[in-house]
Amino acid sequence: MDSDHLRRSLEQLNRGPMPAATSSPAARSAGAATTATPSSQARNPRLAKVVKTLPGLVRRGDAVANDAGEHWRVVLPVDELWPAGERLVAAGHQRLAAAAELCRASGMQAFAEPDLVAFLEAFPGDALLLDLETCGLAGSALFLAGVLRAVDGRLCVELLLARNYAEEQAVLASLWQRVTERTVLVTFNGKSFDWPMVADRTARHLLFRGRVAPQPRHVDLLHPARRRWRHALPDCRLQTLETHICGRRRGDDIPGSQIPAAYQQYVRTGFTREMDQVLMHNALDLVTLLDLAMRLAGP
Repeated sequence: MDSDHLRRSLEQLNRGPMPAATSSPAARSAGAATTATPSSQARNPRLAKVVKTLPGLVRRGDAVANDAGEHWRVVLPVDELWPAGERLVAAGHQRLAAAAELCRASGMQAFAEPDLVAFLEAFPGDALLLDLETCGLAGSALFLAGVLRAVDGRLCVELLLARNYAEEQAVLASLWQRVTERTVLVTFNGKSFDWPMVADRTARHLLFRGRVAPQPRHVDLLHPARRRWRHALPDCRLQTLETHICGRRRGDDIPGSQIPAAYQQYVRTGFTREMDQVLMHNALDLVTLLDLAMRLAGP
């Protein structure tokens, strides 16, 4: 297959123009890694859709038990957080998988991020998107492990919540029930924070007691996001990408710096209003992770 024919085929699959041919194979491979310049992908933040907190999130949960104890779990379909998101993701994944197969068949390397290719191949059954909320910096307890995965054939956000400090061990045990050797783990800055935090708290609770924990392949979206958009945006924080790239912004979001205090208040009083905001904050982080992963995985 000649390069012009391949380019036309990829454009049809990706619903957009591929980069023009360049003079060397290395340049062609680098140019094929993105479908548009960063500046053309960035959105006007004033046009971003405002997303508000869903009321009563904590009350929508139920208690779940495992060998380490009991904790609270709230399950939200992705479509409730991102209208038509599951349909959009399924269509995008189908196009990307077809484009990747076309590239492999032609011997052309148009997908420049091996980790993101692994994510495409694992999604949805073996992909797990993860975001933590903790009581402070490294070394403090975690109280919420949010995951986005396929549950009974639907993409869902699962919010695994410790209602008090004693339930952290049970939250970790439930998280590990969802991680296997086949899992491709997706985070944002998770190689520096989330996954080391999970490993540290797991060791403190002796969850594996000499056994070897699963070692998932870890895709940290912070680094490919910086490579793709750092010259087009003021920064590459997750909510900056959410506004400028995904076209969503949060109307009544709780700042991350206030989350530890909100949890302490919840444990002390049982009042759920601020915890509803914390759960929504975490759930939207996961939806944005999924949106960005699909955008970054393309040719």
